[in-house]
Amino acid sequence: MKATGRCLLKDSIRPPPPPPPSVDHHRQFSRDSNASFASSRPSSLGINRFSASDALTDRSYQLSAIRTINSFLAPHSSPLSLKPRLPSAKDITETLKFVISQLNFPSTKLEDDLPILLKHLNCPIKLNKSALKAPGTPHAWRSLLGVMHWLVQIALYNDHLVSHCFDNTFVYALDSYLHYIRGDDDGMEEVDREFFGKLERERNAVAEGVKTLEKEVAEREGRLEELRSGPSAKEAVEKERGVLEEDVKKFHAIIAEI
Repeated sequence: MKATGRCLLKDSIRPPPPPPPSVDHHRQFSRDSNASFASSRPSSLGINRFSASDALTDRSYQLSAIRTINSFLAPHSSPLSLKPRLPSAKDITETLKFVISQLNFPSTKLEDDLPILLKHLNCPIKLNKSALKAPGTPHAWRSLLGVMHWLVQIALYNDHLVSHCFDNTFVYALDSYLHYIRGDDDGMEEVDREFFGKLERERNAVAEGVKTLEKEVAEREGRLEELRSGPSAKEAVEKERGVLEEDVKKFHAIIAEI
């Protein structure tokens, strides 16, 4: 199959632009690994850009955000848990590192890497580097809480994609498109062969399963017809009882003659 005949896929699975070229250790971040989190269209998630500052100071939002973050940490067997009001600086920092790791983003120094990640994902919350140097202060905590909550929503959405959307068809479309944008016609054809070969095998397996079920249905229908046409269980028991009663009468008659 040639590249000119390939239909373009939706924006939601197009590989995102590469990270900023000024950061050398992020260049190894492959197109595939970027797609694991950047495809979630982060600009539409979390806090609205125009209401971010208001939401961060709202007490009910803060409590809701903490509950969401802790609910995300628990199933991942993380020992971390944020306490209401003001968690410790260590808990805040370690939670941020953990959330970033769940996005498959390579991070060696949080103060340098987090701003790059937030810019790359078009985060609507402005975060100063000073907040990362003193995360345990009330002013810094509000912004960091908003950032963590926003990143957790992306991670939750990615988990949803892995659980529900990354089926064979989606993986095939993504792999095929990656070969297409690289101009790799041979790679595209190989992906096509593998995918359609797998579909053929699955179809044959389903057909065999259908034949087995049809045979079982026929056997059960035959058994059902026998039950319908034959005597009921009650009638069979009553008939057997009558035979036994006759045998008892014959036995008593023999005893009386003796």
